[in-house]
Amino acid sequence: MLMGEYKTNLKAVFPCESTEKHKLQYNTYLSKKSATGFELVGNITYLIPFDDSLTLNINMAKRGSIGGWVDNAHVYTTTKACSKMKELFENVWQLYVKGFHFSDMDCPIKPGVYVSSGIDLGQLTDTNFPKVFFYGEYKMVLTFPSSNNVEKLGCSVLVLDILRPWES
Repeated sequence: MLMGEYKTNLKAVFPCESTEKHKLQYNTYLSKKSATGFELVGNITYLIPFDDSLTLNINMAKRGSIGGWVDNAHVYTTTKACSKMKELFENVWQLYVKGFHFSDMDCPIKPGVYVSSGIDLGQLTDTNFPKVFFYGEYKMVLTFPSSNNVEKLGCSVLVLDILRPWES
């Protein structure tokens, strides 16, 4: 397994399942902007505040050598979901907040419907994720469980390639 410095290529964004019963509804997707560029569009509906009382669970599955997903390749769980997302995504958080027209850059984010007409994915590169990572295709599932872990409050899936810096 090879690893090193990398760049990411976001290939898909979609809800884990129907968001109808979720209190944090992520109805986002990628839209082709140009021959080579995509943007993140859609809406986010928060029926409850997105704040530090929530937990964040990131579970990354890696595309297997014969196809299919190998679950739990990388798992990260933390409390204080809002602050941790802001810290992990750093400058991307600012673009995300502006793109979805949240009322405030800081936590908590108030309940409401937030709509993006398009966030340029070419700008979504400056994060606090590890600077060295294993190359390959990943399915990253971001889940926000309730504090007692009984209810799934929200969930979104990102499919991305982790590429060598010179690859396209």
